[in-house]
Amino acid sequence: MSEAETQIDWTEQIAMLCRRFEAALRAGDTFDGLESWLLQVPTEVRPALESQLQRCRGEIGCESIDTRAISSDAIVANEHHSLEVANESRSEGGSAVAECGTFQGLSQAAREALQNNFAPISFPSGASILHQGQPSPGLHLILRGFVDIIDSETGQRIDCDGAGSVLGEMSLLMDQPCSATVVATSQVEAMVLSSAAFHELKSQHPEIEIALSQLVSDRLGGRRHDALCGKTIAGYQLKRCINRGGMGVVYEALQLDTNEAVALKMLRHRFIYDDQMQKRFDQEAKLLSDLRHPNIVSLRGNFLAYRTRFLVLDLCDGADLYQVLRARGPLDEATVRAIVGQIAQGLLYAHSRGVVHRDLKPGNVLVDRSGQVQLTDFGLSRLLESEVLEGKAVGTPTYMPPEQFQTDRVGPECDWYALGCLTCEMLTSRILFMPRKWLELYEVKRAMKPSEHWPNVPASGELREVINGCLEPNPGDRHVDLERLSAWANPVPWLFQSVARSPGSQPK
Repeated sequence: MSEAETQIDWTEQIAMLCRRFEAALRAGDTFDGLESWLLQVPTEVRPALESQLQRCRGEIGCESIDTRAISSDAIVANEHHSLEVANESRSEGGSAVAECGTFQGLSQAAREALQNNFAPISFPSGASILHQGQPSPGLHLILRGFVDIIDSETGQRIDCDGAGSVLGEMSLLMDQPCSATVVATSQVEAMVLSSAAFHELKSQHPEIEIALSQLVSDRLGGRRHDALCGKTIAGYQLKRCINRGGMGVVYEALQLDTNEAVALKMLRHRFIYDDQMQKRFDQEAKLLSDLRHPNIVSLRGNFLAYRTRFLVLDLCDGADLYQVLRARGPLDEATVRAIVGQIAQGLLYAHSRGVVHRDLKPGNVLVDRSGQVQLTDFGLSRLLESEVLEGKAVGTPTYMPPEQFQTDRVGPECDWYALGCLTCEMLTSRILFMPRKWLELYEVKRAMKPSEHWPNVPASGELREVINGCLEPNPGDRHVDLERLSAWANPVPWLFQSVARSPGSQPK
């Protein structure tokens, strides 16, 4: 196959990445910017993709976002412009493997090994490339043409794919039958790596398995139809994907022996070969198993399956605070004080046991329909006496205190700062520090000292005093009495009185 024959038309790849970016945006998982998305396409294609992602981010940012309102058929604006740009920017040389975003992070040796073992294959329109319930015969890389991904049991069209897409990776990685049927909707030109060749190459080049595991991670939870939904894993039947976050995908599941609904949090597959991420996930399980408090989500158990890890957590019948604020707008001070009091009770308990949350934000504060508040996602927590994680800053930058950007002296004061940011957001329904570049945000936070003029929030003198005490840039100057704030705690069931019921909101 000549180089010209293996060039990829990136138009449909741009469309697919925009659909997945929209899904991630709706899940609150894109604060780190566009860089990781742009790296999935060659340099010359990135301006076209960046334009579409920026447009998508602007449109979605104006909406009331529900984590579960993930559209798998999002229309990509200005498709004809994308077509022109993508066609103009196609590489004049190089292999299809080198051009494919999934494989761009591989070493040259791994890419060459893949390219040398791929074989050309064609499918007429209407042909089935993969069959649901059957093992994948190999790894497919589409060069030209389009396919539909269909749930054969329901006949539902799950998604569409095109040039640059990789198919069959989940079946090969997990040694499981294909979870959907892939049908060509046009003449499809592709390359295929046989199952036997795939297993031989991944043993020679483990990075290939890592790259495909990341692809699996990006797809799970990113579509309205999830490949794991309906499956039974370790005695739990997965019903639906209900949330996505930086570390995991969360499912509502039925515990078959008790017939009780629970939440299963699955570690993202792109982390399964990352020892540090594994340690953090193990740490989350240990921390949660030791924490038993009404304002903290309880860990029921954990297990290994599908080459990754799962946590079994309480299922919250309600929403996270992010969703509440998007649905209701600013909250009155009485409601804010009641929520702050419940958060303070959870933090006071955790801090007394040497645990700092490190990632307190609206998406990690759940409210059930009785008005009970629970803190979730201690995956970024650490024991106060433990070492900093290899010098890496961990958390969500918009809620992090200045010292957390440097990863030193991170203690309970870290959570106090985030609580201040969160309290301001509840009062205004606006993020106190808007997302921006990491260093720029650090400099802004380091310089912003609370006063009578900032932050500009509608709060009583007492509540403003608490906020100002939380937001001191120097951790030594912060002063928060969590025990005093705990006295404010009260259920807030009225949050759901005028909000349409949405099924379950879970740990991220």
